[in-house]
Amino acid sequence: MRTGRRVSLSITFITLYSVLIVLPAAAGAQAVTPLCNPKIVANKEVVTPAQREAAGDIAQPPLTDQADGFAWPDTPLGVIKIANGYAFFGSDGGLHSRQLWQGHSYGNNKYGSITRTLGTLDNPLGSAPPVDVTINPNPDPTVNPFYQSYDYMGGGPVYQVPAGMPGAENLAGDLLMVYHAEIPTIQTQSFDSVYALAASTDQGMTWTDLGEIIRINQGYRTDMDGFDIGDAPLVVSPDGKYFYLYFRDWLANGTTHWWKNPVTMKFTITQASVARAPIAAVLDAAFGSKPHAIAFQKYYEGWHLDQGLGGYSEDLNPNAQYSGELQVAYNADLQRYQMIIGEGVVVAYSESPDGMNWSLPSLLFDFRNERDQPSTYVAPVGMGDDPRILGRQFYIFYTRYPTTGAGWNGASVNRFTVSCQ
Repeated sequence: MRTGRRVSLSITFITLYSVLIVLPAAAGAQAVTPLCNPKIVANKEVVTPAQREAAGDIAQPPLTDQADGFAWPDTPLGVIKIANGYAFFGSDGGLHSRQLWQGHSYGNNKYGSITRTLGTLDNPLGSAPPVDVTINPNPDPTVNPFYQSYDYMGGGPVYQVPAGMPGAENLAGDLLMVYHAEIPTIQTQSFDSVYALAASTDQGMTWTDLGEIIRINQGYRTDMDGFDIGDAPLVVSPDGKYFYLYFRDWLANGTTHWWKNPVTMKFTITQASVARAPIAAVLDAAFGSKPHAIAFQKYYEGWHLDQGLGGYSEDLNPNAQYSGELQVAYNADLQRYQMIIGEGVVVAYSESPDGMNWSLPSLLFDFRNERDQPSTYVAPVGMGDDPRILGRQFYIFYTRYPTTGAGWNGASVNRFTVSCQ
């Protein structure tokens, strides 16, 4: 999710996937039949490039990256409902140099942030200055010994702890976020990436690192191909006991290249993998006296001992025609999970009754048909009291980053309105 660099990687990844998998599905594909036939009924620009630039001019603390400016949102947006509207969270992908502002120290000399804006579903930026802060290191350095190795830390998908949640009765309103961290691969001039958690107890004004929860199966090497794991939301399991987290996994193949197994000559990236952890334990650890993340567990032929940090995972949808960044939300009207697949230039849709068995994805929108072939990051957003819960009609917010050379100066935030027919 590095400014510019992540965009180019996304396009490459999706293009290669399209060559590979936009083919007739193999026999034996999942038997899940979608209840929703999604149709885009509206497409609206909700943040113009000029509005983005103006918001960057008043961001607090002030921007330090003069080259990229306000590189927001460089991740899918997270959205929560507040008393007078909505709070939006996303990464400003620019460099956040250390600075002293109003008597306090800000910045971590890394790219990326957790930026909060206050607005409405029609105007995510609102009029208040964006709060553009970086993720603070954990007070206990052993919680995340890799913090210093990251050159990017940024996130958007946010979980607001609800009142009455098991193990969290006194935490209502606290925020938990999955953030995306990058470790540079020097010899390939790209990056490896991981999922980690951060917590806020002051409505997103500050964030504390809780440590890593997901690494791909391929071990880190300085000469490995770049790999973008994305930035996904925490999803509540059907029984209400677990957080599910979806991602693409690179299953180690004995090489530093993710696109081929030297024996089968097949891609070794899963279309959709999942990991889980008990909600009560996650929240107790995140908001306890010594904040930290607990271990997530990848699914492989059942929930056994394939650990989130580097373990093996099973492909939940191996015959999928599309893959990318996996944004999953629950639809209360359908009583099903919906997956919006969006990275680079393709947006697709899949559906599940249980979060484990998924329909083959259908193409929802292909930005390659547009003149500037923009790269996008997408986020499904509900229209009701809880934006994490979808209905028969819902929104998909997306960053629209043109590939014409305009860079962030030409980027906007747009919104699809999607109707289940």
